[in-house]
Amino acid sequence: MTTKVLLFGLLSLLPCSVLAETLRLDVTRDNSIVMVGREWNVNAGHKGRIRIKGNQHIVAMGFDVSAIRGRRVRRAELVCQASAEMISGVTISTIATAWDETKSNGLTAGLDGIDGWGYAGARFPAVSGGNAFTLVHQAESKLRDGAYHWQVPPDMVHALATGVAFGLAIHEHDADYGRNPSIFAREQSGKQPYLLVQLDDQPTAAPAAPTALQLIPVDGSHARLSLRAPANGFAYELSIDDFPLGRHNIPLVQPGASQSIPLRDLPASITRPGVHRIKVATINRTGKRSTPTVAEAELFESTPPELPPVTLPVAAEDPLPGLAVIPVTDKYDSSGKAVGELPPNYRNHNSLYDGRQIHLTAAAGEVVGFQALLRGSGEVSVDLRFAGPPMRVDLFRGLYVSSQGRQIPDPLLPLPKMIRLTPDADQALFADVYVPFDATPGVRRGKLILSDGRELPVALTILPIQLPRKAAFLCEMNSYGLPDHVDDFYALQQVAYDHRVHANILHYSHHTAAPGARKSNLDMRLRSGRRMDNKRYDAVQPGARQVYWDDFVEAFGPYLDGSCFRDRHRGPIPAPGFYLTFHESWPLNCRAYFNGDSDAYRAFAETPEYAQTYVNVLADFARLAKQRDWTETGFHVYFNNKGPLDSKTKAPWILDEPSAYWDYRALQYYGELTDRGRQAASDVQIDYRIDISRPEYCRGQLDGRSDLWVVASWAFQHYRRLVSDRADRDGLKVWVYGTSNEVHESNRQVQAWALDAWQHGATGIVPWQTVDKSGKALREADQLGLFIFDKDEQGQTVIRHSARLKAYRDAEQLIAYLQLVAKKQGWNASQMRDFIGHYTRLSGSVRKQNEADAGTSQYDHQGLSGLSKLRQAAIELLRS
Repeated sequence: MTTKVLLFGLLSLLPCSVLAETLRLDVTRDNSIVMVGREWNVNAGHKGRIRIKGNQHIVAMGFDVSAIRGRRVRRAELVCQASAEMISGVTISTIATAWDETKSNGLTAGLDGIDGWGYAGARFPAVSGGNAFTLVHQAESKLRDGAYHWQVPPDMVHALATGVAFGLAIHEHDADYGRNPSIFAREQSGKQPYLLVQLDDQPTAAPAAPTALQLIPVDGSHARLSLRAPANGFAYELSIDDFPLGRHNIPLVQPGASQSIPLRDLPASITRPGVHRIKVATINRTGKRSTPTVAEAELFESTPPELPPVTLPVAAEDPLPGLAVIPVTDKYDSSGKAVGELPPNYRNHNSLYDGRQIHLTAAAGEVVGFQALLRGSGEVSVDLRFAGPPMRVDLFRGLYVSSQGRQIPDPLLPLPKMIRLTPDADQALFADVYVPFDATPGVRRGKLILSDGRELPVALTILPIQLPRKAAFLCEMNSYGLPDHVDDFYALQQVAYDHRVHANILHYSHHTAAPGARKSNLDMRLRSGRRMDNKRYDAVQPGARQVYWDDFVEAFGPYLDGSCFRDRHRGPIPAPGFYLTFHESWPLNCRAYFNGDSDAYRAFAETPEYAQTYVNVLADFARLAKQRDWTETGFHVYFNNKGPLDSKTKAPWILDEPSAYWDYRALQYYGELTDRGRQAASDVQIDYRIDISRPEYCRGQLDGRSDLWVVASWAFQHYRRLVSDRADRDGLKVWVYGTSNEVHESNRQVQAWALDAWQHGATGIVPWQTVDKSGKALREADQLGLFIFDKDEQGQTVIRHSARLKAYRDAEQLIAYLQLVAKKQGWNASQMRDFIGHYTRLSGSVRKQNEADAGTSQYDHQGLSGLSKLRQAAIELLRS
């Protein structure tokens, strides 16, 4: 009797026909999935109250849907009794894999035989929130009689009833962690959550079968099925040799579209090489199934990559005393103790040095180097000479700086005419040899000559291959605030260019939003002696269609088109990455037009000139870029700013490393404005760039966008498949950002980071904050100081650099070798990973100082020690 009265009362609140049948579906399991700090393995399945708290606690719920199987749903509502704090809105999504209430947590679904959520290593967000083909919906809270009423799309209930989904996930929109919002769980008598469902008795058409099935082999454990979706239907049911494919791999039906389904996460008993039978049926919203469509093909064949043996040069019996040679990526402190783990005799026996001769191998166009560790008495001069045609050779002296109580070489200065040696401490000398792109294959002979009579012969073997002039994998050196003079900007870029990287400097601040605030900081002094007219550049009027670009062109034009590098080693290379000024407060100050609404789509409703001016000015720039033939330049529209909704000087949202739902939605809003503006010149490369540390929490925003995602190292490690799936589906470009290794750590760490990112699909890495304008890094260890501003004897600004920059260069060149190998051998990504894994095991973690830390990747000794072997193996394959 009580249930009937309750349902009658609830029915009266639903704006639908009173003749429709309404049912209450009780919750059968619920859990607050904790995703914060050290609580990822906490289970809250028995608690009477559970939290829904930002990105830290997402509630998972399952329901008894037996009463509605075979029925069509018209309307649904999730009802949860409020416990503490107010929840203004939530994202509701389906869950793509089965789970256990009492054993599940952020790291596992709690099911026997599954390590993770649905597949190995998967965390809960990877199978909810719009990820793994889950449905996603945004619901504003309606609080009535102490209960939240959140609208649920009928298709979410259909997914539950047909077994396509395994519950609902409820994710709070806000990310305010100074509060603990919660609801009552099913364990709380009389206050359990439930679904209120209104049924629709209209007949449902029988589903049609998919057509045009095609099986595509990928590797030994993975294949792909493409098909043409039927004109009607809701979901697919798919099996391989009668083994059901995990639901997290299966999209819902997109009527009439071509769809692709990954065949993966299968047991070894299924992924044996041979002919396999795929069976696919379509399910409609009431659970009716079509006649299955069957396809057969040979799958899971895997040809092992060729693995040439690699050996070191034979060690000399009597190494030259007081003179050791090692790769530029390794280092010893001044006392001769290794930084990181190196073999006992490594100073005199490694891939470059046998104790008596330096052995260098390089492709045409490569910059190859070594580090000499010198001991002796008194002052000496040092020279490196090669017979034959001239080659550029740069020599540097390593400055020893204190790091964890040790003196370690990191900043580099041009080698002076004389250096002082001592018998009990190293002096580090770094050599860069620029092999011309037109170099003749063969052996070039040279000598490292010390004025005290010591000499080391050098054999440089030039390979019959050429590295590409442009880097296909990018290392973008991030920084903030342009230098005072345009010549300093170009000096910085030339150092970067010599190391096959580029520096990208952001030129606006967080405090730009208030009406009348300075919008950008483009005020370098030009070569003419005058400063850029930043005031005129920022003076954009509402509705403007053209703005002032003259100083921008004068300052940056030669860098953007690469002409400033015409006479340098690799020739003219247009800027691979360049921040444009466009952000939420350029061309117009955001707060002057903002109405206070959390939703960016509503926030400027009364002032349409704000959005239109953004579109107009971006279109004006796109036309300028096309006119200047900047079609190979990598322009970035990037929203770096962060601010709370009620700040008057900052952006209303966190647009760099977004957190709350409204942040992702604002990024989608500005992305759509960017799309409209860049249409003016489609052949100009203007990427909408998003620096994203939480790609798992997009909540359905940013879907379908082929943007540039710069993903945090921690996120790329833990949500690698989620990111790569988005890249495959939407055409995303993916870079990975983090921080360079500490001075007291092996410089091979950055090589391993770059290689690991590349082998898993990234096309670039972004070391964070790499410019030290103070010169402090010349005196003490600085993790961030890869480029160091200094003064020469005449008081002019010069750019020094860290030895770690050479590790980035070597990483880029190693990846270039591997790209040539993959092309020559015809390898897929899996074969390349097997090849890499044979020589070096890239097993690592990401170290973070705090939540805001970009993260520093750390790899174990085995991974680092094998990098030289990997390069030699790649060379052997290219030689053959």
